Amino acid sequence: MEIIYKVNKKFKNADAFLFGLKGFSTLEEEITLEDLESFSDKKVFLALDKNMFNSDLKSLEDVLSSIDNYNVSGILFYDLSVLSIAKRLNIKTPLIWNQNYLVTNYKTCNFYEKEGVKGAVIPSIITISEIKEICEKTDFDIFVSVFGYQMMALSKRKLISNYFEYIGEKNNANSHYMIEKDDKYPITENNIGSKIYTKDILNGIKCINILKESGVKYIILDNYMIEDSIFEKVSKYYERAVKEDLSDDELLSLEREINELIPNSSTLFFDKKTVFKVKMK
Repeated sequence: MEIIYKVNKKFKNADAFLFGLKGFSTLEEEITLEDLESFSDKKVFLALDKNMFNSDLKSLEDVLSSIDNYNVSGILFYDLSVLSIAKRLNIKTPLIWNQNYLVTNYKTCNFYEKEGVKGAVIPSIITISEIKEICEKTDFDIFVSVFGYQMMALSKRKLISNYFEYIGEKNNANSHYMIEKDDKYPITENNIGSKIYTKDILNGIKCINILKESGVKYIILDNYMIEDSIFEKVSKYYERAVKEDLSDDELLSLEREINELIPNSSTLFFDKKTVFKVKMK
């Protein structure tokens, strides 16, 4: 198992990075193909994860036609135009299925494997037992997000700008939240649209042994909206969990230490019982 850091570029000690490709991503940290030269000794995964429109297709094809010339370990895609164009161009860079909350079962993973896709990013809305089942019944490289705020919804609308325009006030705040029953959900806005995040920060460190035993190849740590000093401490805990042979009790101890640093952290749905489940025949 390897750790992928979905972080800003200054965390140079990481084994692997996940960035958005500028102009084609919803991620906050974007780079260009030319920026990859400064990561020549690292694995870098690129997210091309925005909805593609007709106006994007020519530039998308231009990027994909040259991507094999760069040190890219994998392309995380959302829109199926990426898969279609990549197949037509016969690109060699591995494609990783990253359709957020659609990646929930092994049968669809196996379908995309037949289409030439090499891996999938499992969303944080399913349980550890379901992740384990996917790992057992597919040959995909499996990626699992285990730390950070998790995106709940993405809207193309500029929700923050529209709100302040509606109330006739100037937006002077550095951070924004949606309030629902006294819970605060972070909301951000960029040129792609608006994102709403979980109120709690996912912390799945106690599940690392199960993920390793299941064959998960990569775990993803995201530092967005988390102080650098805290994230550096958390990253060291995860490096211990991945690289050392820790007991479940030792992992629980690390979980408590992280919870002290970040009181609003939890395992989110990893421990939740699935209520709605499609029966496989």
